[in-house]
Amino acid sequence: MTGQKMMGRAIFSSFLLAGLVILAGAFLAPPAALTGDSGCNSAYGVDGCATERTAAR
Repeated sequence: MTGQKMMGRAIFSSFLLAGLVILAGAFLAPPAALTGDSGCNSAYGVDGCATERTAAR
């Protein structure tokens, strides 16, 4: 029984840590090009200036 409890805690801790890493990555990631700012910054392979020109037509 003790082995199962320790394994359960290890799995729970792993999922908790993974969730925290994902949330931290979401908050620390560069802003996406489609957020509406006119800086034309490219993020994740999207050219913000080209996207704005296409949307303006």
